[in-house]
Order: sequence, then C-alpha cells, then structure tokens
Amino acid sequence: MKGCLFSLPLLFLSLGCAASYSVTVNGYSASGQAVQIPRAASISVVADGNVPNPILEREVAAKIKKLLAEQGYNTGAEQPDYYLRFDYGIDAGRTVTDVIPVHHPGYYRPYPYSSWRWYGYTTYIPYSEVLHTRWLTLKLMDGKDYRASRSAEPVWIGEVASAGMSSDLREIINYMLIAAFEHFAEDTRRQITEYISRDDERLWLLTEE
Repeated sequence: MKGCLFSLPLLFLSLGCAASYSVTVNGYSASGQAVQIPRAASISVVADGNVPNPILEREVAAKIKKLLAEQGYNTGAEQPDYYLRFDYGIDAGRTVTDVIPVHHPGYYRPYPYSSWRWYGYTTYIPYSEVLHTRWLTLKLMDGKDYRASRSAEPVWIGEVASAGMSSDLREIINYMLIAAFEHFAEDTRRQITEYISRDDERLWLLTEE
C-alpha cells in the first residue's frame, strides 16, 4: 500500500502518467479584439529564430499547417495574407520537494472484561522530482507588413505553456498546439487553462502518419 501511495505525486505532477495535460494559453491582439481572418485566407508558417533542432522544427511546422488547414486556411500561397511565426522550448527543470502523508489506521478490539484500542498514526514520506516548463509562442503577422519589414509588429500573439515531469517536448508540443488553436487569433484577456486528455481525438490529426 505504501508503494501505491508513494506514487501519488508522480500521478499528479508527472503529466506523462496523468489522464490529461494542463496547458495554459494567453492570446493578445493588437486591436484588443479577435483578429477577423477570412476562412479562405492564406497563412504561411515560419520558424521564429534559430532553433537547435531543424528536424523537430519541420515536424512542428507541418503540424501547425495541418491545424491551419483543418480550420480552412490555405498554407501554400507564395504571397500569403498572413505569416504565422512560431517558437518553442523547454527549460532545464527545477527540483520539487514535498512530503506525502500516509495514515496507518487504528483499530478497536473488544474483550469480555476489557477492550483494546489502537488510534493509529501518520508518517510522512519525502519525495523530489524535476518539474519542467514547456512553452510555445505563435505570432501572426500581416502579410504586407511582414514582407516590408521582418520586425513588423504582430497582429496577434499566442503564449502557451505547460509544466510537468516529462521532458519529451516532441510529445508535449502536440498538446500545446491543440490548446493554442482552440484560441487562435483570439484576445483571451486572461490566461485560460485547457485540459487535454491523452486520448483526445484532436491529437489524431497531429500523430497520424
């Protein structure tokens, strides 16, 4: 029983074992309102900066294109209406230390001339794990402005983050992308938390070959 109780923090803190992933999303619009993008608009996907893994970069770009196409946008135009820049990463992690209370129940035994009562006790099991913060940033740029100047101000920025024990950014990026596109081009006005289960059907689009 102790072994099961000891694994509880891993279930709550390690998203790799959890039933769902918690992802936060914050959307910012330059106008303060949702960006009105026509469904037939063209959007080109561009990596934002020098990423350390160009292979993963291409994977992420392909997944973003799938999500854009799913929403009806054209991702193959040479002179697109918009550019969607993306960047992502993961920190080195920080150690989380805590204790788990484990209660050992008491019992009561009556006898003919007396009784025996044991009230039980509680022990505390320490544990420590490394907690990682994974992040994704999307920047939507007006096509004409971006072609005129690469430093043009975005019309929308989406900031996405997820914290947990898993350092597998290649897997976690799927959950962050799903959460991001639930609020694509929206001004959320506050941080929104999305809970995405491991068997969410929306993930199929990103994991199918």
